[in-house]
Amino acid sequence: MVFASYTRKSIYSDKSDSTKNQAKMCRDYVDFHYPGRVDSFLVYEDEGLTGSNTKRPDLQRLMKDIKSGLIDFLIVYQLDRLSRDIKDFSNIYAFLEEHHVQFISIAENIDTNTPIGKAMMYVSVIFAQMERETIANRVNDNMIGLADEGWWVGGNPPYGWRRTRITSSDGKNHVTIVVEEEEAEFVRSIGRIFLQNNFSLQQLERYFKKHNILTKNGKFFSTNQLHKLLTMPYCAPATHAVYDYYSNMGCIMSSRCPRELWDGTHGVMIYGRTTERNKKHTLQPPDKWRVCIGRHKPFMDESTWLSIQNQFTHNVFDKKMKHPIPLLKGVLRCKCGRLMMLARKSKVDGSVSTWYYCPKRMQQGTDYCDMSQIKANIIDDKVIDIFNKISNDPDAIREYLLVSVQDKDFNAEIKDANKTIIKIQNKIQNLTNVLADTPDTSAAKYILNTIDGLDKKLKLTERHIAELQSMEHIATETEQNICEKQIKIANFIRNFENFTYEERNAIARSCIKECVWDGNTLSVIL
Repeated sequence: MVFASYTRKSIYSDKSDSTKNQAKMCRDYVDFHYPGRVDSFLVYEDEGLTGSNTKRPDLQRLMKDIKSGLIDFLIVYQLDRLSRDIKDFSNIYAFLEEHHVQFISIAENIDTNTPIGKAMMYVSVIFAQMERETIANRVNDNMIGLADEGWWVGGNPPYGWRRTRITSSDGKNHVTIVVEEEEAEFVRSIGRIFLQNNFSLQQLERYFKKHNILTKNGKFFSTNQLHKLLTMPYCAPATHAVYDYYSNMGCIMSSRCPRELWDGTHGVMIYGRTTERNKKHTLQPPDKWRVCIGRHKPFMDESTWLSIQNQFTHNVFDKKMKHPIPLLKGVLRCKCGRLMMLARKSKVDGSVSTWYYCPKRMQQGTDYCDMSQIKANIIDDKVIDIFNKISNDPDAIREYLLVSVQDKDFNAEIKDANKTIIKIQNKIQNLTNVLADTPDTSAAKYILNTIDGLDKKLKLTERHIAELQSMEHIATETEQNICEKQIKIANFIRNFENFTYEERNAIARSCIKECVWDGNTLSVIL
C-alpha cells in the first residue's frame, strides 16, 4: 500500500503545528494502525499558504499523483490542513472517492466509511471555514483601522515610493511610504507628456515604444502599466478638490478624515482598491474603496493630477461617442493566445480607422509574436460572411461547433450495459453462495479475489452508464443549442442595420465561443 500525508502551515497564525511535526504524526499513525502494510510513505507539504484556496503547489502535485493512481491512502493531521472551504473540501473528497483513495484525518478520528462519519467530517470543515472567515474579518478590521490612521497596509508600494517604518506616539511600529524622487520625477514626466499631447493610453504606449523608453526590466510599457502610474492616488495631495473627486465616484470616505482636514499637507491613502485571490490582484469598483488621508507627502500637484484623471474620463466618453465598436472586440485572439487589442487613428476627413493588434508583440517585440496589425473592418467582414453562410444554410452551423453531435444510439448502449450489470451481479451472487457453503476451503481466497474483480468491473460499468446518460443529455442540449444559435444568427443578419455597434458586438460575443486570427485565416468556434 502507498500512503501519502499532506501537511500545511497556516499563513495567519504561528500556532499551527509545523509541517514536519504533522508529517511525523501521520507516519506514526500509519505505522501503528497499518503495520507491515506500508510499501511507501509519501510526504506533500505547503508551507505558509492559506487553506482558503486550492492553488497550492504540493496540493496540486498530490492531486496529480492521485489521478495517476499512485496513492491508496491520504492522511492529514487535521481536516482544515486540506481545506478550510467547504466547497473546495467537497470537491477534493469527491476526487478522492472517484480515484478510490481512502481518507484519514487523525485529530478528528472520523471514520468516513459510515454516513455519520462523513456528516461529522463536513461539520468539522464548516467550523474550520467559519474560523478562517472570522480570522480574515479580524485582519481586515485591523487593516481598515490602520488605513484610517494613514498608515501603509499594502505590500510593496508602487513605482515612485519606498516603505519605511515609523514608531508612533503609542510606541508601536507602523509602515508608511516616502518618495523616491528619481522615480517620482519619471511619473511626473509621463503625466506631462500625456497632457501636453492630449494622448490616449494607446498613443502614449506607442510614443514610449518609438522613443525606446523601457521599464526597469527592459521591456516596453503596456497601457495597463501606464494607467496604473497615472491613476495611483498616493501621489495626489489630500485637498478639498481631490476629496470631492473620490466622493463623487462613490468611494467610502473615512469618517476619521472629514473634508475639512483635507488641507493638502499629506497624500491620499486608499484601502480596498484591489482584491487578491490566488495571487492575482483585481481592481474593485470605487464603492469598495476606503479613502483616507495618508501620513506621506504627495509628489504631484492637485491641478496636474486632476487634469490627468479628467483626461481619462474624457477619452472614455469620446471613445464611446465617436468610435464604432468592432464586432469581435473582447473575443478575437491572436495565434499566440493573447486577446487582441484595438488601436484607432483619426483621418483628415474626420473618419476613424480601427486596427486589431497583438499586445504581446507591442510589449515584447517580434521575437515573441510576429502578428501584424489587421484592420477591424476586414475581420468584421469575415465574421459577417460566416454568419451569412449559416443564415442561408442552417446545417453549416455544425462546421463551427466546438462539440459535434454524433449519430449514436445511446439507448442501445445503455441497454447492453444494464445487461452486463445483471450478468456480473449474478456471478457475484453465485460465488457468494459457493463461499458461504465452503468458507474454509483453500479456494476461498481465490473466490474472494474473483468477487473483488467483478465488483470493480461492476462499478466501471455503472460509471459507463452514467457517462452515456450524460452524453445523451449533452446531445439533446447541443441540438437545442444549435437551433437557438441558428435563430439568433438569422435574426442578427436580418436586422443588422437596425442594431447599434454595442448591440452588434454583444450579439456576436454571445454566439462565438472562440475566435483566432493567424494572419491569414479567421477560425471561429460557436
